[in-house]
Amino acid sequence: MNNFNFNRFSQALKCQFMVTRKTWIRLFGIYTLVLFMANLFFTRVQGFAYSHMVEHWTMDELIRTYNQHVQQTVYFGTVFFSIVMLFFASSLFSQMKDTRSRSAYLLWPVSHLEKYVISLLHSIVLGAVLTIAAYVLADVLRVFIDWVTGRIIVWGVPKLASTISLNSAFDGWQMVWMSFAWLLYIHSLYIVGGTLFRRHQFLMTSASIVVASILLTTIVNQITWSGGDFDFITSTYDRKTQTYTQIFCPAFYIINTVVSLLVVFHYWASYKLFTRMQVINNKWLNV
Repeated sequence: MNNFNFNRFSQALKCQFMVTRKTWIRLFGIYTLVLFMANLFFTRVQGFAYSHMVEHWTMDELIRTYNQHVQQTVYFGTVFFSIVMLFFASSLFSQMKDTRSRSAYLLWPVSHLEKYVISLLHSIVLGAVLTIAAYVLADVLRVFIDWVTGRIIVWGVPKLASTISLNSAFDGWQMVWMSFAWLLYIHSLYIVGGTLFRRHQFLMTSASIVVASILLTTIVNQITWSGGDFDFITSTYDRKTQTYTQIFCPAFYIINTVVSLLVVFHYWASYKLFTRMQVINNKWLNV
C-alpha cells in the first residue's frame, strides 16, 4: 500500500501509542527524576548556601542570586531537551529491535508512508511534549520543596519560555531562518542515522558525524581559495544613531538555502531507506 488514508492513519497512530505507552511512561519518570535532581543541584549544592545568603545578604541580592541559580536549571533543561530530541530522532524505529517485532511492524496493514509518519510524530512531537512536561513537573517539585523549606519562590518555566522567545540570535528573519535551518539539519542527520543503522543508532550516528566533520574540515583547510575569505555577515556602523546594521552577504543565502534543501533530502532519504527495510537485513545497517 502506497496511499495515505487519514482514518486508517489515525487508528494506527492510536494503536502505536497504546502499544508503547509503558515505554513513554517510564521515560517520563526517568527524565523527570534527572531534571529534578539537576534542579536541586543548581539551587542547593553549587554556589553559596541559602542560609548564608539570608543571613548576610540583602533581599535584593538574595533574589538576584537565586534567580541566577534557577536560570542555570533552565540552561541545563535546554541542553537536556536538545540531546533527548536527537536521541529520539535516532530511535525513530526503536519498535523494530528484534526480528519478531520487525516482522510485526513491517506486516502492519497500513502504508509505508503512514508507518513512517507515525514513527516521525512519536519521535518528534510526542518526544518533545514528554520532555517539556518532565521539565515542568521537575520545576513544580523543586518549587514545592522550596516552599516547604521556607525559600523564596522562583519559577523556572517562565524563564524557559523567555529564553526561547527572546533570544537575541533570533533578531531578524534571516537569523531565524539560519537558526532553524541548522537545527533541523542536525536533527535530520540523526533521522537518517536512526533509519540507516540497525544497532546503537545514536552512538553510530554521532560517531559518523564527528568523523565526517573532521574529514570535511581537513579537506577544506587544504584548499587555497583564490577569491579570499568568504563573508557571510558584515555590519556597518551609524555614528549618528550609534547602532550597527547587519548586512547579509550572498554566501549567507546560498549556504542556508543548501542546508534547507539538505534537510528535505535527508527526510526523503530516510523515508526511502525505510521503504527498503526487510525482516532480515545487514547486521549493522538496514539495507
